[in-house]
Amino acid sequence: MLKLYLSAAAFTAMVGATQAQQHHTLLKTPKQHNPAWPAMHPPAPTVTAASAARAAFYSEDFSDGGLPAGWTTVDDLTPGGQTPVNFEWSNDPGAVTVASLNWEQILTFLAPGASNGYLWANSDRGLTSAPTTNHLTRLTTGAIDCSGQPSVLLTMKSTIGVYDNDADTAVKVRVSTDGVNWTNFAPFPCLKTGNPTPPCERFSYNPQSVAVNISSVAANQSTVYLQFQWRGGWEYYWAIDDVELSPIPENELVMDYGYTSQFGGGYEFGRVPQSQMLSTINVGASISNFGLNTQENITVNVSLKNSGGTEVASTSINLPDIQNADTAVADANLTIPLPLPLGLYTAHFTVTSDAIGQDDDPSNNERYRYFEVTEDVYGLDGVGVYPDSIQSHSQAGTASFADNTQDVRFLNYVELHEDMTVTGVTMLLGASTEVGSFFIATVADTAAYTLSPATPGSPLVESDIRVITEDDIAAGEASVAFFDPYTLSPGGYFVGVKLYQEGESDVYIVDDNTVPQPGMASVLWTPVDPDNNYLYGGNGTAWGVRLSSSATIGIQEAASLQGVTMYPSPTNGPVEIRVENPGKMNVEVFNALGKVVETASFNGTRTTLDLSGNAAGIYTVRVSDGARANVQRITLK
Repeated sequence: MLKLYLSAAAFTAMVGATQAQQHHTLLKTPKQHNPAWPAMHPPAPTVTAASAARAAFYSEDFSDGGLPAGWTTVDDLTPGGQTPVNFEWSNDPGAVTVASLNWEQILTFLAPGASNGYLWANSDRGLTSAPTTNHLTRLTTGAIDCSGQPSVLLTMKSTIGVYDNDADTAVKVRVSTDGVNWTNFAPFPCLKTGNPTPPCERFSYNPQSVAVNISSVAANQSTVYLQFQWRGGWEYYWAIDDVELSPIPENELVMDYGYTSQFGGGYEFGRVPQSQMLSTINVGASISNFGLNTQENITVNVSLKNSGGTEVASTSINLPDIQNADTAVADANLTIPLPLPLGLYTAHFTVTSDAIGQDDDPSNNERYRYFEVTEDVYGLDGVGVYPDSIQSHSQAGTASFADNTQDVRFLNYVELHEDMTVTGVTMLLGASTEVGSFFIATVADTAAYTLSPATPGSPLVESDIRVITEDDIAAGEASVAFFDPYTLSPGGYFVGVKLYQEGESDVYIVDDNTVPQPGMASVLWTPVDPDNNYLYGGNGTAWGVRLSSSATIGIQEAASLQGVTMYPSPTNGPVEIRVENPGKMNVEVFNALGKVVETASFNGTRTTLDLSGNAAGIYTVRVSDGARANVQRITLK
């Protein structure tokens, strides 16, 4: 069964952003139980939270080894004989893995204090199919004293995944002063079932900083009960940590995120060639008001600086007044000087208002974004551009998807505004990559992957086979040249790599999780899938694959299998292969689409292949002794 990879944290909606060229729709995928993924834990994006500087008058971090004294957990709907869904204690962040069904976004509970203890409920329960009835899980606190508190804000770190029932209606925080009459609040107000695009479809952020104003029930009350209620069918899990009650400040503006989308549509490229930069960059930020007072005369300021700290461009965006608990998005086009000099750039976002001097937590009033202007490299990922302090990445490859060890494709969207003559691709290697595995680089029009199920069309240009060496692994990357340079016209393209396992050797690509990207910025294609949905978008992150126009890309100096000859070329069919040193050899023949059309093995110094059953064209022949390989091209007439 296919292991789906639709990674963490889809990009939060950008109001007013111009959509870049896209031709795809997200594919809904079935709930699956799959063999375990390798450990990959992207961070949650910044979300609105209560001020860390404000003292809580009640807190529970679940560090005492079980349910806190006076707390109870029940399941009022699951029939007898079936496993009930109750909250349980753990101090292992990976305990939730059994209910994550290998979805990377929720594979581990990422609350900062999870290793000290948290509570979680498993709605999946290891079932092989959906149960016939829902569960109704209730976790109820003991009595909490809120007397003398004119306002009460409930905050917690939480992660939840839903499949059968929308969380915006089926998941509630309930508040009572007598344990009998309850008032409902929605801790996940937008979360519904559907494609995995946190925080509003299938999964919340991991963790999500939940903040709920419960003043209407709890303010100035000496006895307050909290209840975490979940009506679910066949969901994933709900994990809770660091529950706090605190007063709501009078003034608290929070900048949730900032963005620098070079060409609109939410795409934030880590590296853009100088020749492709436009005279404007789409910039903006999300601003939330978590204070009691309405915030007036709000301005978002954006300053773009080069690596020397010199400002090269700036803009200010005015927002309307923001009421308590409301959010507004600032969006504008920042004019930049052209040509923008080569180098690293930092965008600094700040927010001001009439009451900013009384803001409860000034530390959350600014955000940063980073990108590089290059001479010849175009990449979505920001590895090496983003500061190490915020950089986070994972990996995926030929061992990540059941029955998909050959021709697994990882594609990034790029957008050209001027002609670009491309010469090759650099791929960032995941830490588990092994010597002898290999890949092929391609560039295709986005229309080549529009079908569902997607049977890819011919690439516009592709490379020869690139075998991974020890030097590549030490460098953390491998580059390969296309057969010939190719000039791309303005438009949208997918730059990708096709990964191949060799024997037991696997190859992995780095996935940059640092900056949330639009759903189709990075795409996965798998050749084997029982549900026939071969194309998966919505990854929300950036594969480590970069397009290059450098004339020197792909020069591989590492040792390969020497003394291999193949002839004749051109041929009508027969191809004789000879090696200088006898041994067990494996032979693979690839057509122009990268598909294996012939395989053979021999022990000795020679063998003969017959390619006459294939169409005329250029074929790539790979000979390997298991540790080294030799790749040559043969023309079939």
